Amino acid sequence: MDRYGRLGGEPEFHPVEHLREEQKLAVHQILDSRDFAVNLRGAAGSGKTATLQEIDRSLRKAGRDVTAVAPTRSAVEELHKVGFRDAMTVSRLLEDEAAQSTLRGKVLIVDEAGMISGRQMEGILKLAEREQARVLFSGDTRQIQSVEASDALRVLERESQMKSISLTGVQRQTHARYRDAIETLRQSPEQGFEKLERMGAVREVPFVERSHAVADLYREMTTDPAWRVLVVAPTHEEIERVTRAIRTDLSQRGRLGESVTMDRYVPLQWTEAQKRDLSNYRKGQVLLVHRAAKGMDKHEALTVSRVQPDAIVARNARGEEKTFTPAQTRSFSVHEQRSIDVAPGDRLLFTGNRRDADFRATNGELVKVQSLDSGRIQLEDGRSLPANYRQFDHGYAVTAHRSQGKTVDGVILSADTMKQELFYVGASRGRSEIAIVTSDREQLRESLGISSARPSATELVRELSRTHDLEPGIQHAPAQSVKLPTQHHEIRIGYEIGLGL
Repeated sequence: MDRYGRLGGEPEFHPVEHLREEQKLAVHQILDSRDFAVNLRGAAGSGKTATLQEIDRSLRKAGRDVTAVAPTRSAVEELHKVGFRDAMTVSRLLEDEAAQSTLRGKVLIVDEAGMISGRQMEGILKLAEREQARVLFSGDTRQIQSVEASDALRVLERESQMKSISLTGVQRQTHARYRDAIETLRQSPEQGFEKLERMGAVREVPFVERSHAVADLYREMTTDPAWRVLVVAPTHEEIERVTRAIRTDLSQRGRLGESVTMDRYVPLQWTEAQKRDLSNYRKGQVLLVHRAAKGMDKHEALTVSRVQPDAIVARNARGEEKTFTPAQTRSFSVHEQRSIDVAPGDRLLFTGNRRDADFRATNGELVKVQSLDSGRIQLEDGRSLPANYRQFDHGYAVTAHRSQGKTVDGVILSADTMKQELFYVGASRGRSEIAIVTSDREQLRESLGISSARPSATELVRELSRTHDLEPGIQHAPAQSVKLPTQHHEIRIGYEIGLGL
């Protein structure tokens, strides 16, 4: 803190007039920073991206080079759209030495920083320190956290003295009551839910009728063909039920053409350790190559034919068998092959990235099918899916994780339970309209009191100390650290496993 010159150079920059006053103030406060790292935090739809654009413009005007990163490819694509043309994923920056060498003396903007894991955060800070770069975080710890262990940004906000500049005014929602409900939901889930109820947004229907009720709402919201509507659900089973109901309704109304059954690849989301364990592999699984290596070409799909004690044998599209060892598992991801019905007029969700000269796709991207030509999917935007790109699903309903970063005209939530962060993310996606369909209004309300935030070890010990929930004989050491007996260590380990850490 206070060890550097002013981040923005000379204090003569004037932000564009269309920014709100709190956005202009945030721009000036961040440019005034003399710290190694500073944080721009704000609610969903509060204008963080527009604020970052002005900060970037000021920094470049002052002769400061900027590099922007984000944890997901879809977030990187959003950065590209608003002018951060050299933006890249956090994982690429941490793995690519050439990219790291360009960071010297720059300002590193870390967007969607609430999704950064502890391991990645440590890598970012060490790299920035090594390259004498300054760091600007932008994110919201009230939204979805990282898949990997540790809610790093939240820990920094609470445990360090890093300065955070907040944006509180929500801009996304165009209707005052909807906007007010979303602002309240972020701070008080129960009160926010009550405001949504008073708006008439919450509908309680029997479970067996829920998917049909969602399909009816989807039909009502899409009367205007230009409207983009998204359903957010907590489980894949619910997504499948809702999708079937919506597609049946669309088909009956002549909005879908004749369906064709195709194969698609569903990622198993294995870790590197799981991929190296050959006992996990089964005949029929698909190895999708994302990095060319011996015996495999980039984007090639190979089907597992058998598993040997020390290798995997898989067959490529030409019928050739190839043998792979655990040392090669970093070059591919493992998928299941499932069938999917696709029709002209369908909405699809891309589930894999592709960066070819003639075709680009982003994980999480929503698209619409124009036609099916000899088994090839033609999209309304002019793209044609390559024969070896089978990473897609129907795009009518998604999980809250998939919805983060998206803005649509209308959003429908279908659930009986949803943790507060997931509900907030889903509910805040809409601009103009929201509907919540549940079979148990009270159960849904109670579930909003459960947070998915994961306490750090120090937070857990502090909570134990504060509530005196410690067994006799605990030894208190200096600096508020507590030595726990063996049985407490076992409890802590079980707690981390339960949270997927």
